[in-house]
Amino acid sequence: MTTLEPRVIQPPPVPTGGNRFYQEFDIEEDTERTAFHYEQDPEFYTTMTGGEWNVYSSLLWEDHFTDVTQAQTCKLDKFAELMELKPGMHIMDVGCGWGGPLVYLCHKYGVTGTGITIVPEQLPTARARAAKYGVNAQFIECHWKNLPEVETYDAIFSDEVIVHFYDLGGFFARCHKILTPGGRMAHKELHLAHSSYSKLGPASEFVHKMFGYTGNYLTLFQELQLLDENGFKLRQVFDMPMTNYHRTLDAWLQNMFENRERLKEVTTPDFYANFRAMLKACRLIFTRTDYMGMHIVATTKMD
Repeated sequence: MTTLEPRVIQPPPVPTGGNRFYQEFDIEEDTERTAFHYEQDPEFYTTMTGGEWNVYSSLLWEDHFTDVTQAQTCKLDKFAELMELKPGMHIMDVGCGWGGPLVYLCHKYGVTGTGITIVPEQLPTARARAAKYGVNAQFIECHWKNLPEVETYDAIFSDEVIVHFYDLGGFFARCHKILTPGGRMAHKELHLAHSSYSKLGPASEFVHKMFGYTGNYLTLFQELQLLDENGFKLRQVFDMPMTNYHRTLDAWLQNMFENRERLKEVTTPDFYANFRAMLKACRLIFTRTDYMGMHIVATTKMD
């Protein structure tokens, strides 16, 4: 079993300013801050998320599901439905992680794909997964701001990624340029129930720190407005009840506890402890059903 040398990565410095959400960083600093969370041995994340596809975001559960793979594929099938995937389409996964979602969609729906990440440690796992399933999916290290402005993709999706984009309007504008005419988008994200909820409490502050202070939480209205301003027509908003996140977090915490000694070995005991505390903080925050909602927003490019 191959193990990376455990990385001791110092937390990024706290940004200046009253509210630590909505901080603008250049590409280099944005990448460095993201590395604090993701630049670890991939075994940590594949073990923690579990299942076949290692989806690091809320899953979509049905009452009769007995394992995370079922909830992973249920959520990914919903993405496919919202993007109206058909064989031969070329799609992009923004923030592709360890390749599970894109490889699954390519394998089941006969599409080809490109996944982008700013974390190079994720690429070997993603590429190995594509080879295992024999799909036409490439994975590259690329910040969204560096995507060539060429009409290339029939659909673009992301899963709890765009919260880390300070210039979300700029991202949607870039997507409009790289989508083919009539191209589809589907982005899943957490949304504040009211704009005044952006002030940080202790639990939110800790979670924000663990993500390098790269959070930019918006209301659903604000995201829809940015999509409208950048040439996208709304097709559907799929509401995912927050109970889906409760069950997902419970599964991750159980995986961490059952594999605690190995996870401490491939990272560090401090990283393990802080990560587990972060998941528990998220579990606490998400019990406030009036604080946040979760939605997949599906749109079409207008020409």
